[in-house]
Amino acid sequence: MTQLLRTVDEGVVTLTLHRPESRNALTTELLRSLVAELAVVQDAPDLRVVVLAGAGGAFCAGADLKELGATASAEDRQRRIRLVTEVIARLRNLEQPTIAVVTGAAYGAGWGLALACDLAIGSASARFSLPEVPKGLRLPAAITARPVAVVGPARAADIALGGGTYGPDEGVALGWLAHALPDDESAHAHARGFARRLATSPRSSVAHVKQVLRRGSPHDLTPPPEYAWIEEK
Repeated sequence: MTQLLRTVDEGVVTLTLHRPESRNALTTELLRSLVAELAVVQDAPDLRVVVLAGAGGAFCAGADLKELGATASAEDRQRRIRLVTEVIARLRNLEQPTIAVVTGAAYGAGWGLALACDLAIGSASARFSLPEVPKGLRLPAAITARPVAVVGPARAADIALGGGTYGPDEGVALGWLAHALPDDESAHAHARGFARRLATSPRSSVAHVKQVLRRGSPHDLTPPPEYAWIEEK
């Protein structure tokens, strides 16, 4: 089964994570597919806006821990972190504006993907969490950096260290969601409408605004290198 679906409509490319049986958890194959598709988008002037969504009522439940398993080597885990970091960097550095449609779970690296987009639109079902630290898992720097830029260092520390779960109203109030719609269908419809309008805007004007917005948080444009993770015994 194809793990990433791609559709194009009037200059808007929609990339849909397509592993509904696992709430679109990120496998190595899915991450590599995202890297490849985003590279294509970067070099396609006819693609004006990117929408990132998840199939089956969830956005993304984070990394697929079953794929790695308990016997995964440190090198395997490091390779996965590098892939997550590359996807986030590509999303952040695209010239085209990016919109995440968050329905259901956006956990760990899933929330990281949504935060990497220029704006996110959520539904009433959206739930956000960075549960890695309480579980003793590695939280990649590329994911941790973005909440600092969005909500500030104190609240970001509470989110990253506490592992709590947040709803769409908190997302709008704290700034990582642009809008919270009453249901999943409304969220997708709102994102499609906004993306189509944005696709008709002059490309140079959109690129200029993105450059200005990025200057406000320069530290998250190029994530710092990921060094060896020392597993606790």
